[in-house]
Amino acid sequence: MNKEIKYNGYSAQPSDYECQDGDLAVAINLIPEDGALKPVHPPKLVKAMGSSGKVAFVHETSAFTHYILYGDNSRISYQKKGSSAAPQSIDTSYDYLFGVTHFNSVGNTLLAFTATGIHYYLWKDNAYTYLGDHVPEIDVSFGLIGRPRLFSQCDDSKSTFNISFDSIAEDAINNEFTESNKTRITEQVMAKVNKFVREQTVEKGRFCFPFFVRYALRLFDGSLVNHSAPILMNPSTAACPVVFWKHIRGKKSYTEAELDIMMVASTLDYKILSTSDAYKLEKWSDIVTGIEIFISKPIYTFDQNGKCSSWKDTDNFSTKFIGRLYATNKTTTSTSIAEDKVIGAFTSKEFLDIYAEWEYSRIYAIFFSTDRTYPGESLHLPEFTDEKVTETIRNTSTFYKLRTIETAEAIANRGQRKELVIEDEYLQSLVTREVMTDDYLTHDILAAESSYAYNNRLNLSGVSRKPFRGFLGQSMFAWLTHNYSWQLSGTTLTISPNPFSGWEMSVTVYLKENGKDYAVNASDYYAGNMCLFLSFDMTDSNGKSFKTKRSWGCYVFYPNVNAHKMLISNSTFGSYLITLKPHEFLNGAYAVLDYEMVREINYTNADLPTIGYNPSTVVEDTYIRQDNKIYTSEVNNPFFFPLLGVNTIGTGKMLGICSAAKALSQGQFGQFPLYAFTTEGVWALEVSATGTYSARQPITRDVCINAEGITQLDSAVLFPTERGIMLISGSQTQCISDTINSEYPFDALSLPGFSKLHDMLGHDPTNDKCLPTLPFTEFLKQCRMIYDYVHQRVIVFAPGITYAYVYSFKSQMWGMTFSDIASHLNSYPEALAVDNDNNIVNFSESDVAQVKCLSVTRPLKLDAVNIHKTIESIIQRGNFAKGHVQSVLFGSRDLINWHMIWSSKDHFLRGFRGTPYKYFRVALLCNLAPGESIFGASVQFTPRLTNQPR
Repeated sequence: MNKEIKYNGYSAQPSDYECQDGDLAVAINLIPEDGALKPVHPPKLVKAMGSSGKVAFVHETSAFTHYILYGDNSRISYQKKGSSAAPQSIDTSYDYLFGVTHFNSVGNTLLAFTATGIHYYLWKDNAYTYLGDHVPEIDVSFGLIGRPRLFSQCDDSKSTFNISFDSIAEDAINNEFTESNKTRITEQVMAKVNKFVREQTVEKGRFCFPFFVRYALRLFDGSLVNHSAPILMNPSTAACPVVFWKHIRGKKSYTEAELDIMMVASTLDYKILSTSDAYKLEKWSDIVTGIEIFISKPIYTFDQNGKCSSWKDTDNFSTKFIGRLYATNKTTTSTSIAEDKVIGAFTSKEFLDIYAEWEYSRIYAIFFSTDRTYPGESLHLPEFTDEKVTETIRNTSTFYKLRTIETAEAIANRGQRKELVIEDEYLQSLVTREVMTDDYLTHDILAAESSYAYNNRLNLSGVSRKPFRGFLGQSMFAWLTHNYSWQLSGTTLTISPNPFSGWEMSVTVYLKENGKDYAVNASDYYAGNMCLFLSFDMTDSNGKSFKTKRSWGCYVFYPNVNAHKMLISNSTFGSYLITLKPHEFLNGAYAVLDYEMVREINYTNADLPTIGYNPSTVVEDTYIRQDNKIYTSEVNNPFFFPLLGVNTIGTGKMLGICSAAKALSQGQFGQFPLYAFTTEGVWALEVSATGTYSARQPITRDVCINAEGITQLDSAVLFPTERGIMLISGSQTQCISDTINSEYPFDALSLPGFSKLHDMLGHDPTNDKCLPTLPFTEFLKQCRMIYDYVHQRVIVFAPGITYAYVYSFKSQMWGMTFSDIASHLNSYPEALAVDNDNNIVNFSESDVAQVKCLSVTRPLKLDAVNIHKTIESIIQRGNFAKGHVQSVLFGSRDLINWHMIWSSKDHFLRGFRGTPYKYFRVALLCNLAPGESIFGASVQFTPRLTNQPR
């Protein structure tokens, strides 16, 4: 009898008893395509890298292609494609970068990922510049420069102003106004107040009411990152301006009053603190274009729709200006009131250089009173209550652009206090200016287990966040340096500045995330004369000791809503514990403290959260896991991951991300460009209106068992699972490895003499471990995949294993190949990899003329499964030269024990007869040239022992 057998691909399913004749149990360097077994030629050598380091990544743009090398010595280097020069080292500032897990790139920025961060390298000026692992933390200190102003001095009239009202009896002068007088007096006074405020502040770029200043770094694409805390600035802490009466006139009753108005018109100054990160701005100047300064609207301390209520307000002059007083006559003496000049005699004017809490009463005495007295009573304006002002402070969340400090300017002025010049009239249109975006954890350092660049956005999964250290006291509070003592001898005034002796301000923040407490700390050991946060002991002119009341440092902030405690310390002078709560409108936690508050140590160690790790020894414990989130950067900007780019995917752990160029359903091309692989299955992400992604739906419950094996194809994605290799195309998934998936693969070396055939492949016996094969699932747990676009094949390999599976999309069948692959490279449409000799090879091309192949069929039943048979001849059919195919025949009666029957040095097996067998295997040792192939075999056989079932 004759039987024509057509060879198929490699398979392990169904069982040997049920399998089809022509299926292969071994197919090394062979794959079924175009109806025949074709040789899988070894890849072409692209470049021998030698011992210069392992090629880990290809950094490619339209302008260059660089091979990125990472050596065992933890050094990073690069070599230009096509260059014969030795690889050049990439500066990392420390020469080494330990623990790099993988590389990626966006544009001309190379990214190296470690367990503790993302390290950025910018290609510019024909070299890589190491930037660091985060946009630099630039700390800016803001202060106020106060210019005391009197209406009678500044108004065009150069005089006080008079008002009239309904008569008030002499004995009722301190009583509350009648409703009629409230209206009359308010209309006249508030017209002057509003005019005075407008002319001296709004029109001149100055401030008299409390307000917030906030800054952020502007990146090259316009994004804002590293937002500061809202910094409360206090040109005044209570009633402002102060309207006081100089004379109240009338006969038997009062009907007129002569009034004046005082306030402090303040300008802003700033200082770029000389921290280590401030010196990184030069390197980051292509990324960070400037420091953007924003301010809030004024926090009004009086109700503009309210009414004045009496002449007797005794505490208005207790309001404080917090900052430095400005005067032009530091070296000369003025005996009359003049703008920006202190008046009278002083033992020293060093006080004009300090930043302190200045009561309006004392400012009046310094600038406007030759006898050093001040009005004891003032008009009671329609002041807001302290609770109302606190509520306004608490709810302030909108900030408008004030000015840009260009990066070059910031570098030039680093460490120097500079006045912030605001154009006249600018503040009139403040609310029409750019509004500051809110911050979302941009201070935190990110680390990621995997990354994927798609559509010029960097996508991260397996993310961990290292919480921000917190804001330095110098940048969270307005600048304050001194206290002072006040002594008057006649009309000569002695103001003695007392610098604070605390040389360190430490801010510790406690936060709780994922059920775990974390602590971060920002300490400035070079704070200069930074003010003590706690109250301190002072002695009055009578020698009586008292605790100072603090109006400075009343607003604290940390940019994470999960922060709940803040501990502020000054060296050995004690600490103050503050309870934080989430801000209703900003992404952060805050607290507002009262003005004029005595602050003393208010806690014991038992009040502090317990931190269950040592940050100095267990670095990973300081990171917060974000297992079920994907972080997506802005377009072409891998430095910024906005809130809209943070997606929560189910409740499991993210394993990886990959793109799909094909829509999930008809008519939706491109709607779901990304697949997210999690421990709960695979999710599809859709494009939102902002261009970022949002999780839409889970499309399969198949769980990836090896994120390194996720591979993008033209319009599909492959990933390994316990079930096998799954292919997602659109919204459909299918397993493409069912036929080769076996936990008990056939061991071809168990065939008699087969090891000799295997040796004849010519592989190095010390390296060739391609037989026997591992259980398929075990192989998948360590596999990687290479997509050969040219040949439409996928090579499934595992580092350290010397065989690989090859899948053909043309035939949808499997073959195998000898593997010397150490790793694969990102190089679509090329199929580049690195072999164990550190050579770059290309699987899309081959420069080998002939390739040795080895195949073994699965058991042949010859349409007579349980019948004994004697084979008389086997002729291999196909397109190959004589002598290029050698063959061996094996037989078995039980599918377990095999015996060699015959062998041949060519493709003919004939001239033999002997013992009958039920099952046969044919082994082929081939040496095929390009274009040669094997189709199948012609078998001539005779059934034996057919008289009964056997």
